Amino acid sequence: MICLICRDAHITDGLVSINFERHEFKAVIHHIPAQVCPACGESYLSEETASILLNRVEQIFDEGIFDVVQAYA
Repeated sequence: MICLICRDAHITDGLVSINFERHEFKAVIHHIPAQVCPACGESYLSEETASILLNRVEQIFDEGIFDVVQAYA
């Protein structure tokens, strides 16, 4: 698939980190499987990965665990 943002390169499998913020609280999730554009760095998550990730981040914020670094698992 060609990148939807830069339309310059084919996306490839890779791992990304994503920062989440809620008010003054932050969480960083590393090693998230994604499709990544080697030209512009845009990343695309599968629907399943996005759902798991959002549920995990919601759990982190609900538990009051803030300023953490988590690995995607």
